[in-house]
Amino acid sequence: MSMKCDVCNKELNFLYFIGKNNVCNKCVGKYTVFKEVKLSEDEVLRKAMRSFDIKCFDDLKKITHSEVEKLKQGKIKQKNIQTYKYKKNKDSAVKVDEGDYLDPQIEYDLDP
Repeated sequence: MSMKCDVCNKELNFLYFIGKNNVCNKCVGKYTVFKEVKLSEDEVLRKAMRSFDIKCFDDLKKITHSEVEKLKQGKIKQKNIQTYKYKKNKDSAVKVDEGDYLDPQIEYDLDP
C-alpha cells in the first residue's frame, strides 16, 4: 500500500509523518537542513522531532544549521514527552472463587 507525499504528490511506500504532513525523504532532504535523510540516515531528524516543537513540515523547514549543530553536540536536550501511554493490568486476569484453586496445566497423552 503506497501513500502520497504532501509536498511532491508522488506515491511512495515509505513516508515520514511530520506533524500533520506525510513527507518523502527526497523532499525532506531538498527543503530542510537534513540533507542526510536522502541517503537514509535519519538519526538527527528523529532527534530534532523529539527536541523541537514540530507540528507540520513548515516548522521543520524553519530549523537552522546552527540549531542542528547544537542538537548534535547535545546542547539542545530532547523533551521527555511520553508519546505512548500503556495501561497496566495490576490484577490477575483469572478470577478464582473462594474455596477454589488453580491447577497447574498438565499435558495428557491421549491414546485412542
